[in-house]
Amino acid sequence: MEGRLAEKIGDDVVRIQKSWIKIIERNRGKKFKVSDWRPMLETKNDLEPHERQSKEVFDLYIVSANAGYNIIKGLTDYIYPQDEPWLEHYQTTAVFEILYEYDRDFKRASTTLVKAIDKSDDLIQKEVFARFYGRYGQTWIVDYVATPGSFSNLYKRILERVNIRPDYKWTFINAVSAARNTSYSVMFGSKFLEALDSGKSINEAIKAEKEVLKEMWLNPLETQVRIMKEVGHRSFDYERCIKTFKEKIYEATVKAAEAGVHYTNLSLIPLWAAGDFHHVSQTTYNLCKGDIEFAILQSLTDALERTIDNAKKDGKLKNPYKIPTWEVTASASAYIMRLDGFTSSMVADLLMRRFYNLILKDPKIFRYECTNEEFVNFLSQGEYFIEKPPRGLGRKVWNVDIDLSPIDENEVLSNPQHYSWPECPITSRFASLLRFADEPFHLISDPMVCLYATELIALNPDKPHLPYLFCKKCVSARYLPFRCKYCLAEKEP
Repeated sequence: MEGRLAEKIGDDVVRIQKSWIKIIERNRGKKFKVSDWRPMLETKNDLEPHERQSKEVFDLYIVSANAGYNIIKGLTDYIYPQDEPWLEHYQTTAVFEILYEYDRDFKRASTTLVKAIDKSDDLIQKEVFARFYGRYGQTWIVDYVATPGSFSNLYKRILERVNIRPDYKWTFINAVSAARNTSYSVMFGSKFLEALDSGKSINEAIKAEKEVLKEMWLNPLETQVRIMKEVGHRSFDYERCIKTFKEKIYEATVKAAEAGVHYTNLSLIPLWAAGDFHHVSQTTYNLCKGDIEFAILQSLTDALERTIDNAKKDGKLKNPYKIPTWEVTASASAYIMRLDGFTSSMVADLLMRRFYNLILKDPKIFRYECTNEEFVNFLSQGEYFIEKPPRGLGRKVWNVDIDLSPIDENEVLSNPQHYSWPECPITSRFASLLRFADEPFHLISDPMVCLYATELIALNPDKPHLPYLFCKKCVSARYLPFRCKYCLAEKEP
């Protein structure tokens, strides 16, 4: 039974990945339409739980996916590129509003958290200055592990000061990492910097920062709508979108809660179901205009499919928790990087030095979620999978052989001389790979990983799956070893 379940999940993640890539292939270089999401939605609608998986989890996932598509399709058929980042933030806001109404104790716990925030000037001030001056180097503000500079690192310390139920604490920490309760989860420090720039004192700036940190818990929906007005969102009526989404997923959310689905999981499933549509967008079409950029995504997809197909044929896909997913795309990305003689340590050095230079140019750079950090970590992890033992795993993961032959067979990637000066085409592939540094989740593949995580949640819905507690062996710690002193990871991976 374990083998059939694992194969079923493997088939599901390959289907969603191929559905995503086929849309991009058809439309790259063209104008985006919301209706382009339809094939991905159809793939999600075809998903069915295994007998060991929670029906309520799948129902919430599918209901959320349909709600996200139909609501936005009813409001607009085009989303401006600058509005795309906010497509994966309204879902958790709606879920928190539902949970506050469903569970008054959870609502009271949020009030307790807000009181703790009000008394945590020391922590907030220390962290906002650390980010402002680049003390930790590159950071990922919504990291899934409590790394230095991440929002979950700050909240983990704040929550140590209050006495609330452990499951509620997990939910709050998760909501400022993977789940992102309001867009302020990726904007920490913004109000502080705005206040300083306007001539206010440090104490006044900390007060301004605390106000939005409190409001994002007390009134998630109102806070999110206000932030969208402040950033100039104009693609559709954002307030109407959140309120309608809340209505559409209300029943499925409550049913899942009553079936024992952990609140951390409840806050993630709608986000993953409706939020990953943003990977089909105008910016994706523009990025993939280039043949090499698209060839990278296509070859990663082919490597994933072939690896899982081979594992099924060899009878190695036996454990649902050990299915090669992001490990394959990381290996393929690292392999492409190595074709032109680059390594993750070179990329880390380049981007870290660039980061400090940008901080000197404009301190506001710290406002932006630095996905460059995750890009380098991703490449570093891929190198570990492809390196020969004892330095690496020798193109294996979970005793499954990672098949990277689709990269060598790809006509575009095999002929970089067609896209550069033919006499010395030794950088063009890497240059195209670097285009993904600002959006590495195309390489990791959010549609695939989010579905896989949902499938695993459906196996143990009453247990929190995120945030992680283990050390992620981040590249920044190799670059700045003392950085580990500020990390709150609790164990080895």
